Amino acid sequence: MKPSAVGYSRPESVAAALDALADLGDRGKVLAGGQSLVPLMSLRLARPEHLVDINRLAELSYIGVSDEHVSVGALTRHGELLASAETASAQPLLAQALRWVAHPAIRNRGTVVGSIVHADPAGEMPAVLALLGGTVVVASAEGKRHVPAGEFFLGPLESAVQPGELAVEASFPVLPPASGTGFAEVSRRRGDYALCGVATLVRLAGDGTMAEARAAYLSVGPTPLVLDLTDAIAGAPAESTAACRAAGQRAAGQVDPDSDIHASAAYRRQLAAVLTERALREAAAYALTRGPGDWPGRAGGSYSSRSFERSRRGPAELGTDDRHEVQLIVNGTARTARVPARRLLSDCIRHDLGLTGTHVGCEHGVCGACTVLLNGNPVRSCLLLAVGADGCEVTTVEGLAGGDGALSPVQRAFAECHGLQCGFCTPGFLTTITAGLRANPEPDDDQVREMLGGNLCRCTGYQNIVASAHRAAELTRAERGEGGEGGGT
Repeated sequence: MKPSAVGYSRPESVAAALDALADLGDRGKVLAGGQSLVPLMSLRLARPEHLVDINRLAELSYIGVSDEHVSVGALTRHGELLASAETASAQPLLAQALRWVAHPAIRNRGTVVGSIVHADPAGEMPAVLALLGGTVVVASAEGKRHVPAGEFFLGPLESAVQPGELAVEASFPVLPPASGTGFAEVSRRRGDYALCGVATLVRLAGDGTMAEARAAYLSVGPTPLVLDLTDAIAGAPAESTAACRAAGQRAAGQVDPDSDIHASAAYRRQLAAVLTERALREAAAYALTRGPGDWPGRAGGSYSSRSFERSRRGPAELGTDDRHEVQLIVNGTARTARVPARRLLSDCIRHDLGLTGTHVGCEHGVCGACTVLLNGNPVRSCLLLAVGADGCEVTTVEGLAGGDGALSPVQRAFAECHGLQCGFCTPGFLTTITAGLRANPEPDDDQVREMLGGNLCRCTGYQNIVASAHRAAELTRAERGEGGEGGGT
């Protein structure tokens, strides 16, 4: 299925976006990363009348680190926050959890604040916000309000953000000395929705024993569940496996998960026990590397966010199937298409631009067959609206070869190592590996598998694809004069 007809506008300021949302009320929906919204629209589980695209609002793309908080703007991508060394130092739980958020192609586009607002019970970032006692700053045409995590999550896929409002920032307290964090998760495939996940926070006393511990759970209830496990670990040495195991057993007795087609309630309770022990041990070990300090307090009303001036605009126009001109640089060539707002980028590439090398499989971001490079980064073209890519550079599988038609090192490697097989998934693998080797020219086997974890092969021939990635790395280095080609595997 495809998204139903929808109106579209792209405001040039936060004030204009807030005015548009105020005019639309519950008929409008904010479009940021779109990694959750677009598949819901394709499945007709969400049918907004109008999308307000905030991707041009550069003032909402920022990461701020102070002595007390890490503040994240509404357009900060998961990948950007994960790559921030300053953030990882100030609040390591953010990086620990973000590594488990889907796959790089999703993290390159999905936003941290959008994930929190989506309020998926299986989402990592809602659990992190809940455990740390963070705050979400919500703006409207009438002003701003700060919503603490304890009041933000109302139910499955339901947050405190009301029609006409825009979540502009999330704030997380920094980690004080003598404290540590941990994160553990189990899913059927790395990057899939968690069957159970646990985020932990431990504080040590001056003598190195554990003084306080809390844990937040995902996929065991309708909202993130935060448990105080201090009684189970208080006074035990930080290295105590027994204390962490006891805390895990206590947690298993307090969670109340449902059974579904993926896992039984009993299995999820067992996972809660095992993952709690694992994440607590990680948190305690990390805390030992830090000096004495105090338990972090919840973010309070004293925290100040950016303020936005309001300028009144006319009402946003509602569209049905109105068309928009999209200008793209595709494989180095300027291309223009006139498309309805609901047109997926994958369909625009294939049908409007005639580049059928990009294949369409699941159309909800799981298989990776439609992966293309957007401004050099791999993204799922089935999770992007073409209007949202306006002005961007897009590289499809047709653009990987050289100007003279010579195959790229990645394409040659696939031919040498028999990584092609039926070929349906191949374009997505080729673009993913091309970008992956730019970021990491000499990956080891685990890094290659992590790089490819978001792409499915229907022939199940992953071994040859992994070998192709290694061979592509060799060929790329050889082209750069950085070493011999070596032998194929």
